[in-house]
Amino acid sequence: MKKAPEEDSLIKYAAFLRGINVGGHTIVKMDELRKVFESLGFRNVKTVLASGNVLFEAHGGDAVALSQEISGKLEDLLGRKITVVVRSVEEIMALAAREPFKEISVTSGARPIVTFITDDLRDRDFSVPLPHEGFLILSISDGIICSVSYDQYGTGTAQSMSMIEKAFEGNVTTRTWGTIIRLLKANDKT
Repeated sequence: MKKAPEEDSLIKYAAFLRGINVGGHTIVKMDELRKVFESLGFRNVKTVLASGNVLFEAHGGDAVALSQEISGKLEDLLGRKITVVVRSVEEIMALAAREPFKEISVTSGARPIVTFITDDLRDRDFSVPLPHEGFLILSISDGIICSVSYDQYGTGTAQSMSMIEKAFEGNVTTRTWGTIIRLLKANDKT
């Protein structure tokens, strides 16, 4: 079956919303979130887990403009500014292909995490103070920080994420590596 001409120009994206449905704050039903994205004219919208991960297709555009458009619509509906980081699915697939955690022995106490930096700060030079010896930054490139937090040192992922968030004044959102893999699997099913 041949695609319609307008479908040829569609690009697959992933949107990561900061602070959605975490700790009982900013509760948004995934069906409502899907409808918000559809109201913006995005196609093939699919939410992944309840933590604010959305796959969608859009005509061209750039990630910054899409992030701002989505954030503005959410603010209108929720009365609260939500940080939204948009990356192309192609970028997420490239990250997975690099296997950023391949050298890490993932035990039950090791948490591989991926932090996405908003595009306006993507090229900013920064340093993140290490909150404890159980936190390791593996790489920082293309607006993505790959790190590991080791729970056995008495502090966990939340404290590690807090240090990164402070370095970027909250213009980040973090996901576990498992969430990224689930997002890619959901993308394969579309």
